[in-house]
Amino acid sequence: MFKIHYVDRVGENYFVCSPSLSSSRQHSWYYYPEMTMQESLLLKQWDSRGGVACGANSDVRGRLSTFTIHSAFMDPSCSLESPPRKSIEVRCVVIWEKEKK
Repeated sequence: MFKIHYVDRVGENYFVCSPSLSSSRQHSWYYYPEMTMQESLLLKQWDSRGGVACGANSDVRGRLSTFTIHSAFMDPSCSLESPPRKSIEVRCVVIWEKEKK
């Protein structure tokens, strides 16, 4: 984890990529080359019940993940004349009631 110092707050970011990540059998990359303007993709930014959020050094396979690894890349199949990609980021907070035991 590293801290980013903004004018009004300090934020946290996580480096999760290692040289072995791209060839790891525990991780898969997905690419959606034919998404339309009517479609969207939802990524989980943070889950307070994930392993890292609960103090572990990493998330455990088969358990809740704390966040989603995501990235951008240059698409070699994209024409240089294509219009630039448009993206919007919307952040929401979802609060669930505690489960009754």
